Amino acid sequence: MKQLLQSKLKRPFTMMMITFCIIFIGALIFTQHNVAFYKTPIGEITQISNQKSTQTIDQNKNKDTKHTEKLTIEILNGKYKGDKLNVPHKYTDSLTYAEKYKPNQKLLLSYNGDENSAIVKGLKRDTSVVFLTGLFLFILLIVGKKSGFNSIISLIINVTMLFIMINTFTKYNNQHFFILMAITVIFSTIISLLLVTGFKQKTIVAIISTLLGTFLSIGISQLVLMLTNSNGIKYETMSFLTIQPTQIFLASVLIGSLGAVMDVAITLTSSLYEIKAQHPEISLRRLRQSGVNIGKDIMGTMTNILFFAYLSGSIPMVILYFKNSNTVTYTLSMNWSLEIARALMGGIGIVITIPITIFVAMIFLKREEANR
Repeated sequence: MKQLLQSKLKRPFTMMMITFCIIFIGALIFTQHNVAFYKTPIGEITQISNQKSTQTIDQNKNKDTKHTEKLTIEILNGKYKGDKLNVPHKYTDSLTYAEKYKPNQKLLLSYNGDENSAIVKGLKRDTSVVFLTGLFLFILLIVGKKSGFNSIISLIINVTMLFIMINTFTKYNNQHFFILMAITVIFSTIISLLLVTGFKQKTIVAIISTLLGTFLSIGISQLVLMLTNSNGIKYETMSFLTIQPTQIFLASVLIGSLGAVMDVAITLTSSLYEIKAQHPEISLRRLRQSGVNIGKDIMGTMTNILFFAYLSGSIPMVILYFKNSNTVTYTLSMNWSLEIARALMGGIGIVITIPITIFVAMIFLKREEANR
């Protein structure tokens, strides 16, 4: 009987995985032959010729090799389909300003019929994007099964919500960007936790804890920025802003730290409720201490993850600044000023979410014991 029930439960998942694999393979094949659907001219490299290399050295004694070559490209789509172009191309071994191309690669072009005005924009990468996305979703489904599927649905809904809010901001010239992002955070938190963990008491605890921890950390951050007059924060690195940069910065912190805070809240809440389920006789005082111990263990790792996530994206620019003889102070202030501030603010959210989660969980568990 048990085996029959398990086999019935496996059938929908098996069908879902088969369907996913068919869609995944179909998407890969489609991206290999979808040039006709592009408005942007796409060309395929048929030959690379006239290759020359020269050694270069700059004023900071950085050595590099500069390559010049001619790309023979055949247009694959649009009204210029079939045209063959000879486009000059330059790149360096460091690949700082341009990429190295190979025959048979497909390129996105800027081309209006005049060969002399043709410009290579970059590689056509949709197949690689589909492959990596599909691999991520496949692993998520294999490991998480139903929870993994719900996580995918949650991700799609949250990304859609985020784009809707950003579109609302840009379309209607709304100056309250932070408020729009705050609404997005509330919506995303509720949807994500309900889809992943279901409508349970621990889900409500996690939602309350996540929102309290996130918005309290933003409130503390805003207070510190006001008291220090934002000294040391290089808002000028946030290029092309047309509104007051503080709310854009705080909105980015709000969105960026939400994931870490939510992870801490649901991990701690699930741990407390699992301990209570396995040991119903445990006292709330003992359970609270267990929560504190668990919180200490996850606090350090989550804070480190947040720092690495924020700082990693700027590593290439930091290296470039150092290679051009900029000082450590100037390099870090221009590249990591905002990232370090975001990581610190997110770290505050992680730390204060631990006692908040324990406190909220104890209130709900105490009420549950009183109603027995």
